[in-house]
Amino acid sequence: MAFLSLQFGRYRFAPNLWPSVAFVLVFPVLLGLGAWQMDRAKQKQSLVERRAETEVAQVLRVDRYTQLGESDRYRPAVVRGRYLREQQWLLDNRTYHGQAGYHVFTPFRVDGDDQATLLVNRGWVSVGASRQYLPRLEVTSEPVTLQGRFDSPASVGLVIGEVPLSSVADRVVVQSLDIAALANEKGVDLLRYALVIDEGQPGGLQYDWSPIPEMGPEKHLGYAVQWFGLAVALLIIYIGVNTRRDRDDGETHANV
Repeated sequence: MAFLSLQFGRYRFAPNLWPSVAFVLVFPVLLGLGAWQMDRAKQKQSLVERRAETEVAQVLRVDRYTQLGESDRYRPAVVRGRYLREQQWLLDNRTYHGQAGYHVFTPFRVDGDDQATLLVNRGWVSVGASRQYLPRLEVTSEPVTLQGRFDSPASVGLVIGEVPLSSVADRVVVQSLDIAALANEKGVDLLRYALVIDEGQPGGLQYDWSPIPEMGPEKHLGYAVQWFGLAVALLIIYIGVNTRRDRDDGETHANV
């Protein structure tokens, strides 16, 4: 039964209630998903441009007084100091060539400082035969010089439960790693980005950092077009199905 009737010349738009309810619920969702993908495309494009800019940026020599801004993400850097082996952070759900593994973050004390001021992303390590046993993560405590680029720990879509930043274990598995939250929990002043060390650096594991996003902005744009296309198709179907053309006698109607 139609709950609304609008006459446009010889055409009458008279949708039924429940199809209209379904349309009102689904249509904005499709538009919202399209807009979300557009926003993600914009963010990814910004990252790509920023990474391109850092290709010609001067190498930053990190010392105890270094402070990083947002523009320093992906910037190449050099630092000298020591790894602190007492506690290491294993960011879970990182895959390399189809294998499950972790990104290993080790606190690093910059020369001249008396506490950790930097997290170093040493690279990828396999989960191994069982998640019950964490991999051994040997690293030198001798002074080393590291080269790499600043970046945030890889983000994850959904984190279930509390991240155990207060743990005192020597190896801590986390689903996400927020450097600011970790610094606050441990009472230290960490730089806002971790240093992803280059391949072959002291303490380095399997190097897997890529300057190109796994899903570039063009894919997000493609998804946005799909969602907007579905929204348009739904709108056309909704109007077409619920619109009738009056016949000459004015008593019967046919679909448009």
